[in-house]
Amino acid sequence: MICANPNCNKEIIGRRSDAHSCSLECSKKVKYIRDIYKRSEKRKQYEKLYRLKNKEKIKKRLKEYEFKNKERISLRRKLQRIRDCEQYKKISKEAKKRYRENNKERYTLLNREQCAKRRAKLLKAIPKFADLNKIKEIYKNCPKGYEVDHIIPLQGKNVSGLHIETNLQYLPMLENRVKSNKFIIG
Repeated sequence: MICANPNCNKEIIGRRSDAHSCSLECSKKVKYIRDIYKRSEKRKQYEKLYRLKNKEKIKKRLKEYEFKNKERISLRRKLQRIRDCEQYKKISKEAKKRYRENNKERYTLLNREQCAKRRAKLLKAIPKFADLNKIKEIYKNCPKGYEVDHIIPLQGKNVSGLHIETNLQYLPMLENRVKSNKFIIG
């Protein structure tokens, strides 16, 4: 059997069969730890009963304290808000990074779709009759190694097209880069 003292891992030798510790010192330490636990449970119960019985008294004391220490309390709250804000920024940056790593394909697809939409908006190339859901579907179903291309480019030299579902096609990456913003009649 091993000693019940968490700081001592010695084996109990030459003691009674119902002994829990290896020495008198360890026995005192184990008893002290058990008493602390019992006292903490009793203390919690006492505090709970006290709060129930003395609600008004506690409220009055809190109001007095707040009145005397307004500046101190407001400063503490400001500091806590700043700490919370910094912690939230740190967590949200880490969460965004994790999300991007776990959903690379989805993130790149959304990024491409949003870039095209933003460019089209800047060029005022999205008419009211454009079906944005179909456009999203086209970007979503783009095969690997291909890119979504505007048949009539949004910023062509001679002609400018619209960001609508009928003006979109799939092209291999290399071809799309070579085509650039040219309008090829084929």
